[in-house]
Amino acid sequence: MNHTISVSPIIRLVRPYQWVKNLFVFMALFFGGRMLDTEYWLPVTMAAICFCFCSSAIYCLNDIIDAPADRLDPVKSRRPVASGAISVAEAAATGCVMAAAGLGLSIIFLTAGATVILLVYLALNVAYCLKIKNWPLIDVIVVALGFVLRVVIGGVVAGIWISQWIVIMVFLLSLFMALAKRRHEVVLVLTREKERGRHSIDGYDIRFLDMALSLLGAVTVIGYIIYTLQPRTIAQFHTEYLYVTALPVIIGILRYMQLTVVGNATGDPSKVALTDIPLRISVIVWVLLFVAIIYLF
Repeated sequence: MNHTISVSPIIRLVRPYQWVKNLFVFMALFFGGRMLDTEYWLPVTMAAICFCFCSSAIYCLNDIIDAPADRLDPVKSRRPVASGAISVAEAAATGCVMAAAGLGLSIIFLTAGATVILLVYLALNVAYCLKIKNWPLIDVIVVALGFVLRVVIGGVVAGIWISQWIVIMVFLLSLFMALAKRRHEVVLVLTREKERGRHSIDGYDIRFLDMALSLLGAVTVIGYIIYTLQPRTIAQFHTEYLYVTALPVIIGILRYMQLTVVGNATGDPSKVALTDIPLRISVIVWVLLFVAIIYLF
């Protein structure tokens, strides 16, 4: 008897909507003032595609490992592996194909340094899926490092120097969003909407997470303002007015905190970024201001 599998469960398994995270690969171009230099677009775009494949491979592994626990969750039980729409073997095969595609394209089209970064990302996240995600604080730090690697690979393939301030701010912002996601899970457990969260949730509580989010939000905003006022930044972009772009940054972080604390709506950062209108407006205004100041004036 032949066993066939539809395309829809595979698409849900690899989570293409999560690929929005890989826009961080383009940050080196954006902050490097090279967005109009078309020769950089092909390698950076290829790096983003490689990250899409590799991150999807990790989602496959994660769903395989979490399937027993996901079946007890009212929402996650609809995931392809947990629901039985895809077998463990099929999910594993899909993950291997995605990882091979990401690494293969990197070996063919990108530098050796880019391939090393992808290997580090895969190794770090395999360790995360197997063990690290159960360790409070270490789990969110690893998540944040994944975003830093995205920024670094963009700089490596384009040969663009990345300011240490950008690396620090990406790490802080990613840590902020990861902790907001943990807060969402803690609230679900406390309100009994969810029987039990991941093991690392035992190391968090609402009071600690609110304090941590306030700290990270403030430090991220201050770091961004300092970056815009740095002599090297002013010299690089030939303008003293980058500090103006701090306004939508402040508004965006405040909005994310509002969604987290008031609405408990940040369980999936990618969906929040794609669906929340005030947050999208903040990002669009920030991009337009940055582009106008750097490229038009």
